Amino acid sequence: MTGRGALRLHLTPLDGLLLLLVLIWGSNFSIVKAAIEEIPALGFNALRVATACLVLLTVSRLNGEAVPARGDWPRLAALGFFGHCCYQLAFVSGLERTTVANSSLILGCMPISVLVLNAVSGRPEAVGRRQWLGVALAVAGVYLVAGEGAGATSETLAGDSLTLAALWCWAWYTTGSRTLLERYSPLQLTAYATLVGTLCYVPFGVPDLLRLDWGAVSGWAWVALVVSGLLALSVAHIIWYTGVKRLGSARTSVYSNLVPVAAMAVAFVWLQEPIGAARLAGATLVLAGLVLTRVQRPAVSAPVETVTTR
Repeated sequence: MTGRGALRLHLTPLDGLLLLLVLIWGSNFSIVKAAIEEIPALGFNALRVATACLVLLTVSRLNGEAVPARGDWPRLAALGFFGHCCYQLAFVSGLERTTVANSSLILGCMPISVLVLNAVSGRPEAVGRRQWLGVALAVAGVYLVAGEGAGATSETLAGDSLTLAALWCWAWYTTGSRTLLERYSPLQLTAYATLVGTLCYVPFGVPDLLRLDWGAVSGWAWVALVVSGLLALSVAHIIWYTGVKRLGSARTSVYSNLVPVAAMAVAFVWLQEPIGAARLAGATLVLAGLVLTRVQRPAVSAPVETVTTR
């Protein structure tokens, strides 16, 4: 289709990186679910966030990035506390009590929570009707992917509630970063927010680590811990904040709708969690919703949805 009003699919290298993030986070559910069978959940996560913190701070310093200014530390501390400490506490504790399907379903509703927080803050990003339709389709697809046939019972209620709390912590972490991303790189902001989160989180994991029979932990569990720390908490977080900085929080958050699809596929192969017709239909809606959020009319001026700092 051609012409002034024609629609086009607008994909960039950043979209490719965000799809890599989807694969990383989608796989991470099964990695963590399997690993915490050998290492207690809070202890496992304490080691995982500490690993990520060390890597991020080292890379940031090697890149010549300075410590954030003193005046920015209150907001940075809030981001680290809610986005890393509180989120990780709720996420891993919830995943321990519920299924990969339920956990990924709830966290896949990120776009809705981000849009709500943007609206409440009084600074909603420009999202057109096509993007809203894409979000609605994607959320409906996420429900079909994980909700139908997920086997939710009263036993998973506590885990689902904790995961819901994690969702809102991450949504605030995403929307609350806007002003700091105008002054700091995604790597720099992630590194120091992770430092705050690690310092707050580690005390919760110490009791588990003191009781742990270190010799009984398999080599695979240690590899899973390192891989999850490097990829899910380091590489993926940098990609996420890069997306927030360049595309805005609303559009970036839509990619979280794809995470349940990847999570279902990995859990099916690895953990033998079943995939039915409803989940396949939901995956189709998720993909359709994502495409709608990235289809736009040829711009005649600067795109209003792109967040730039210069």
